[in-house]
Amino acid sequence: MNFLLDTCALIDMIFAPHRLSKNAAMAIEGDNALSVSIVSFWEIMIKQQIGKLDIEPTSAQELQHICDNFGIDILQTEIDDIDLVRNLPLIKGHGDPFDRLIICQAQRHQLSVITSDRQFSRYGIDVVW
Repeated sequence: MNFLLDTCALIDMIFAPHRLSKNAAMAIEGDNALSVSIVSFWEIMIKQQIGKLDIEPTSAQELQHICDNFGIDILQTEIDDIDLVRNLPLIKGHGDPFDRLIICQAQRHQLSVITSDRQFSRYGIDVVW
């Protein structure tokens, strides 16, 4: 199967694998293709800057190196992904722009998302947690 890790799942996988659910850990450890959106790198850098996240590495290049070592493909954001955002339903209580773009990428590339965020499934995508 092909999976897209959301930002929190990526952080947990790298820095706190004990926080992953059993299903998420099995999907990650199995013989599956894993991707992460470049948007997650952006989100991590912003959260580090504003003091909401205190992890190493402290650069996107270091995150890229870690993902390469784990065999995680980095999904670039394309114009077609961004165009899908305007058609994504506006769900009350879930307006996170990073999540919305990750959801659009999952839809466009037909990927299941590994996330603990229950809001993702409200967009009609397959979610594993």
